[in-house]
Amino acid sequence: MKPEEFDRLLADESDIVPSSGFVASVMEAVTTEATAPPLAFPWSRAWPLAAGFAALMVWLVFLQFRPVATTTTGPDLYAWFETIVPMATGWVAGGLLMTVALTAWSLRLARFR
Repeated sequence: MKPEEFDRLLADESDIVPSSGFVASVMEAVTTEATAPPLAFPWSRAWPLAAGFAALMVWLVFLQFRPVATTTTGPDLYAWFETIVPMATGWVAGGLLMTVALTAWSLRLARFR
């Protein structure tokens, strides 16, 4: 039904009024919702992420100040692999793990619908 047709049908009904107490109950619900305190941040779910991020930052700072053996033949052009490869391996493994977890979760949700 189009909105114009609906308006025309309701215009013919002059005795349509809200039930007693409807407006008051709606306004009371709006006022209660507006004066309610805001939702608290879910720290119990967020602290592992924050702790992991802090540990990562400490580890990266530690890697920067680690003594590096100097060679007499000049700079080792591939020394940065010692730092990058473990981090890259972690990122790849984390990405794969998250992909598998999200795929399994979405398939589980789709299966139950």
